Amino acid sequence: MKIKLSPLYLLSFFALVFLVHEIHDWIHVLVARAVCGCWGTKAFDYWTLCAKSWVSVSNQGNVLITMAGPLFNYLVICWGWELMQPENELHQKSLGFSLVFASLPFPRIMGALAGGGDETLALKQIFLHADGGNRHIVSLVGLLFVLILTLPALYRAFMLVAGLWGKLMVVAFLVLPGYIDRLVVSGLLNKMLAKGILVHQVWTGFSQGIMVWLLLLLILLVVIGRYLSWAFEYREVNL
Repeated sequence: MKIKLSPLYLLSFFALVFLVHEIHDWIHVLVARAVCGCWGTKAFDYWTLCAKSWVSVSNQGNVLITMAGPLFNYLVICWGWELMQPENELHQKSLGFSLVFASLPFPRIMGALAGGGDETLALKQIFLHADGGNRHIVSLVGLLFVLILTLPALYRAFMLVAGLWGKLMVVAFLVLPGYIDRLVVSGLLNKMLAKGILVHQVWTGFSQGIMVWLLLLLILLVVIGRYLSWAFEYREVNL
């Protein structure tokens, strides 16, 4: 099987990347609203709790808020893994491949490898000793947790594609989307807000820019989302 990169596929794929990122953050915000009883704020790549939550939310509540976002990513990754079953049709495997890499597994792995990320933070909120003496063990458990939930899907995606060039393309799908997501979201969209573009708040904590971006991504995927099923084609590949 060979990866087929058309402009419309790439546009639909990156729309999915950005949408998964947005939904991840919105889930944090919505769960925080349910736990805290008040709205926090949301920018393009970060969110905050409302002021009273910093003193009133229990440790269990904080863990739930922290883990809610990445659990969505892992559900999407597991969905992609299931779609890439060997007996499935080509369009299902293509969609599964797209779902897995749009969930940005590499940044999740690298964050855990550095001792950070939502998963490790949640574990620290539960298990970290007051003196921090077991932080390395907790970080290792966080890394193992992330690897267990990402590596099976990544292995299946890697084995779908034949040839050295195909394998390198899979590596590119693993590494590049996270950097492009950061470049667009942190480097462009947050700067847009900083310059006062679409900063009027639709309601407290949520600007027009956030809503326009979410709506744009949804429209893009409705219009061209079918191209997510066109990532692969059958072709003889020279090793």
